[in-house]
Formats: sequence, C-alpha cells, structure tokens
Amino acid sequence: MDLELRHLRTICLLADTGSVTKAAAALSTSQPALTTQLQRIEREVGGPLFHRGRSGVRPTELGEFVLVRARSVLLSMDDLLHDITARGASPTTLRVGGVGPLTIELSARLPEVFPNVPVHVRTEYSPKLVTDLVRAGRLDLGTTIDYVDRDLSTDGPLSWAMLSVEPLHVALWADHPRAHQPLIRLGDLAECPWALTPPDGTGWPECFYLACQRAGFTPEVPYRLYDRSEIRDLIADRRAIAPCQSDFDTGKGVVIRPLEGAPIQLRHLLVWRRDSAVHQASDGIARLAREILRGTPRSAGATGPVAPASADGVVPVTGHSQTPA
Repeated sequence: MDLELRHLRTICLLADTGSVTKAAAALSTSQPALTTQLQRIEREVGGPLFHRGRSGVRPTELGEFVLVRARSVLLSMDDLLHDITARGASPTTLRVGGVGPLTIELSARLPEVFPNVPVHVRTEYSPKLVTDLVRAGRLDLGTTIDYVDRDLSTDGPLSWAMLSVEPLHVALWADHPRAHQPLIRLGDLAECPWALTPPDGTGWPECFYLACQRAGFTPEVPYRLYDRSEIRDLIADRRAIAPCQSDFDTGKGVVIRPLEGAPIQLRHLLVWRRDSAVHQASDGIARLAREILRGTPRSAGATGPVAPASADGVVPVTGHSQTPA
C-alpha cells in the first residue's frame, strides 16, 4: 500500500479528535474499518502512530514525527487546490499563529499596529508547522522558536525577527543530590535518566543531545512524553529529570535549577512573508512582542520608547514557548 493524501488526512483527523469513534463518524465510516485502515498505514510507515487507551488515542513519538510532515504536505496540496484569492491574505483580516502564550498575548495588542483589523488566532505544538503555515500564506504572522545552534534561513519568501534568547534549566526531584546547588553542571547529571518531549521539527531534542555530547556523555532517555504533567509526576516520583523552561510548573516535590554556562538556549522569533502587509509593520510588531516577553506592563495609549535590546538583538527573558518541558 502506498500512502495517499486521504491516509494523511485520516492520521491528522485522528490526532485532532483524539478518538477513533469520532474520527470514524467524521469520515462517515465504521470504527472497525477505520481501525483496519490505521493498521495498514502503520504497517506502511513501520510502527504504531498512536497510543490506544480508554481515554482515546494520542500520538506516539513516530506519530508526532509523521503528523508534522503530513500536515505540511496537506497544506502544500491545499495551496495547489485553492484559487489565488483563497490562498492569499485577506486585507481585512490578520491571521496569527504560533506556539505558546505569546501568540495569544500578541494578538490582543495587534490592534495597536493594525487598528480595526480583525485578528484570527491559532496555536500549534510544532514550531515548524507554524513556519510552514506562514510560508504557504495560510498565516500572516507567526510566533515561533528554534535553538541557538541553528541558523535561520534567509532565502525564500520569509523574514524573521529575533525577540529573545532563553536558557533552558533542569527540573529535579526536591531531594536529588544536586538539588541543593544553585547552579548545576550538565555533565554532573550524566548518570540520571531523562524525560523529553517529542521532536518539534526545529531542533528539539537534537540540541539537547548536542549539549550532552559537549558535556562528555550520552544521556539515558527512557521517557518520551508529550504531557508536561506526566513529566512532572515522573520527576516527583524520582524516576527521571527533565530539561525545562524557568516557568515549568513544579508542584510538590520538584525544583528547577539553572544549568552552568547555559548549554541549551531557546530562541523566540517572529516570522512573516516579505510580500505581506505585515512586512511594513514588522518593527512595531516585534516591539510589542518584546514588551510582552519582558513582562512590560501595558499602558493605554503609551507611545514612549522601548528599552533597547543588546547589540545582537537579544533580550534575555523567561519562557513562553511550548517545546521543552
């Protein structure tokens, strides 16, 4: 069996509904027929795409990998099937998407730059998907992330603004032998089991493995989990530690410590097309996004100067993204 577009749409629908029953109803087919089709798809790709449970289905690590690429393929095909009007940006609507709370907070302030223009918002797990949506003209503006070791692409139709750089920390159980240290060397955690979130398409978890390699060890990663509450529970049960952002919800029995030398750094970005209306207003939008990331209080009608970034455009802040725990 060769994979077809209908198979990719089926996989995406299963992920979106989280239920074989709901997906079957949406496709006007029976649950057994959909299950059989899914099994054929999984044989084709070489492994299970979903975990099955009483609460429904959720993607496996392979499933996350396939979903990111399936959505990208489907978006590209949609562009071929839509006429140029449907594909292009509406001059009366601003479509914004991204990862994390920054997307929502920025959308609330965009009327400061585009008065009387309705804003439509969507959020995604995958930063790569956000970039693909902008590239395809399905979003006018994206808030996304990548990692400092990666080079931003300067070719094609996209423009970028770097908003801030954020060092990742480590979450440990409260009585971990290193938990008392205010600063922890990554190499001192070489013997610990780790829990990681799935790949995001823009360098995670490759940047984590590279940092560990530079620190002189290969990490043991027995846990690959999407749900951050599950990761937190693993840490509290002393079964794993995890790289995380500084605003990771610790709860009882979990602490966060910075890593010495900031070996893993996440970068917050804006992305848009150079041929869009957003391009002319990009400086103002980036200013708003930096204010949000810094936690600058919003003043009604304020037009005063914004504290500048450093010479390389970096504004150190704490987290708003979605990828690491």
